[in-house]
Amino acid sequence: MAFMQIDMYSKMLTRQTEVAVIIPERNAGSGPFPVVWLLHGAFDNSSGWWRNTAVEHYAEQYGLAVVMPSADVSFYANGPLGRYFDLVTQELPEVLGSMLPLSRDPAQQVVAGLSMGGHGACKLGLTRPDLYAGMAILSAGDFLDLGNPPPGSFLEDIHLKLFGTAVAEELRGTEHDMIHLADEAAKRGGPLPKLYMTCGTEDTAYDSAYKTFRHLTEKTGVVGEWHSLPGEHDWAFWGKVLPDVMRWCASVVRPSES
Repeated sequence: MAFMQIDMYSKMLTRQTEVAVIIPERNAGSGPFPVVWLLHGAFDNSSGWWRNTAVEHYAEQYGLAVVMPSADVSFYANGPLGRYFDLVTQELPEVLGSMLPLSRDPAQQVVAGLSMGGHGACKLGLTRPDLYAGMAILSAGDFLDLGNPPPGSFLEDIHLKLFGTAVAEELRGTEHDMIHLADEAAKRGGPLPKLYMTCGTEDTAYDSAYKTFRHLTEKTGVVGEWHSLPGEHDWAFWGKVLPDVMRWCASVVRPSES
């Protein structure tokens, strides 16, 4: 397989950014590879997944290309930090697709992520369902359920810079509200990406994650599956569930081979 760390100028961010890419050898020469857009959590970058898990192994096993962009603490939104939503949905598919054997077929695209990246996967999948066949959300629910960040904390500063407010309830009904995004997607109608959702039972995000899953599947009509098992909000848990996540991704983009 090929593993690449790409430094590139992003028009969406107006600066240099980094993206890691895995291209498998399985089925080499048979055409462009299905793509898993694998999003990192807060305070991480494009190296998080490949440094802490065996994602290369599963990419090779299932014949999946994996793209891991860097997104700061942006929640994968267009905002003061840059146009990160547009980076992932527009710029990277175009730029990388012109350089590498990546499928551009929406039926062969899955967006996945952990924590902040899980929020991003939900945001991208519900806002642009025409681009993805599936979305895998790890250890993330509606983060607004967690309430306001502690006054004077660095988290409060981040919320103020990114969202313009540190009051969670003021973000209800906006693009940062996963339940709102689900309801808007249901109103628009049309097919939505399949859903895989998992969270550790000892994770503080567990209740919110399960509530979000039930809303997506019961109120929005998303076809999904829920998996919970012992674990916390850490790489031990994400490394443990990754094999099943990648198997599921392969089943979405290649249902006849799963």
